[in-house]
Amino acid sequence: MKTVKDMSKYSLLKELNAIQDAGRENRVKVTKKVLKDQELFQSLIEIAFEKGNDLSVKAIWILELVCEKRLDWLAFNLTYFIENIDTIKEESAVRSIAKICNLVAQDYNSKFESPIKLTITQNHVSQMIETCFEWLLSDYKVATKAHAMESLYFLGIKTGWIHYELKMIIEKNLPLESPGYATRAKKVLESMSKDTAA
Repeated sequence: MKTVKDMSKYSLLKELNAIQDAGRENRVKVTKKVLKDQELFQSLIEIAFEKGNDLSVKAIWILELVCEKRLDWLAFNLTYFIENIDTIKEESAVRSIAKICNLVAQDYNSKFESPIKLTITQNHVSQMIETCFEWLLSDYKVATKAHAMESLYFLGIKTGWIHYELKMIIEKNLPLESPGYATRAKKVLESMSKDTAA
């Protein structure tokens, strides 16, 4: 069995190496292969967080697209994922990780049962909150900050103090940030005020 897993990981590494740039069409081909073979998901998440692996950024791009379709696959690797999210520093990879955190936060707050809701712990939530605030307060581009804001909004529905802190940060940074940031920030502020009014 280990040999099959090693072969799968090797073939995945070859596919990742063939990706030339972050263009969606380049990523979709590899994403489809992973979605057809769940065993590749385990290799994908391992590669995504391998320190010193030049292909880890590409693996994270693919991980984002796979999680958009099969977030339930992440549930069984949630501890590993959460423990490693703050180790990623490359901008495009952080954006993808922030997007996955946003998906997890939305699922965590959903009315419906899911593998994420069954496996997520308070420690996972705390680590996500800490990392999302770090992304929001650091010098990342709008997309990363937008996903962090939304993640914190969803996590804050069940953890009250988050909305207070998030609102203060957004209002302080709003005049200094880009129009894209302002648009997303206003939507988050509006959602928080609706929740407060309800």
